[in-house]
Amino acid sequence: MAPDWNESQQAYFDATADEYGDNFEQANPYFDFVSRRYMGAGAPRAGERVLELGTSGGRFTVPLLQAGCSVTGVDLSARSLAFLEARLAGNPLLGKLRLLSDDAAVLGKLEGGGFDAVVGAHILHHVADVPAVLRQALSRLRPGGRAVFLEPNPLNPLWYVHMTFHPGKSWRVEKGLLGVWPWRIRRFFLEAGFKSCRVEPFGFFPPQVFERVAATEGWEGSVERLPGLRPWLTLNLFVAEKG
Repeated sequence: MAPDWNESQQAYFDATADEYGDNFEQANPYFDFVSRRYMGAGAPRAGERVLELGTSGGRFTVPLLQAGCSVTGVDLSARSLAFLEARLAGNPLLGKLRLLSDDAAVLGKLEGGGFDAVVGAHILHHVADVPAVLRQALSRLRPGGRAVFLEPNPLNPLWYVHMTFHPGKSWRVEKGLLGVWPWRIRRFFLEAGFKSCRVEPFGFFPPQVFERVAATEGWEGSVERLPGLRPWLTLNLFVAEKG
């Protein structure tokens, strides 16, 4: 299944690479909220070496570079990486970025390891073999290194509405959503050999509310503290550590 899966994923993201800036506009309150949570979980520090899997057009790559990290970005879609490189043309941040078009489950073009962190946002539901990706992540980390992955939460019903009716989404590409159940992904981390893995659900309000109500992020904290609602929040952060 993996070759056919990879081919369909690569074809889709190659075909939509030129629309990346329209599909993933970053200057909005919702992206800022998600980015702060993701970056907070990864806690990047200046001078660290970070391996980013599923770099795509660089939505989360730029914040890592701005934090002072050296980033090796990997994506199956060479055209998405070309979009990112063109986006950063003339920017001194480009000097801290290395880009590789490769399969995250194999990383055949990436030599060595010793990374302080391996991170990925919305990649695990796009790969055919999640355990293989996590084994690669573990092998590329230094002892004590960390892995942080952000994924949609399939327990939240809003994702099914979003995937079905959003004009830029396709179940043919997004069907991996049905495989990233939080307990399943956590088990994959531990089976891959990580010392620990915790799941941090977050996010309740949709982007439209963030755009219209300035107090939304403050409300998020209150909602997330409700124990009965927590497992059903829209996003999951998987935060793991190598022994």
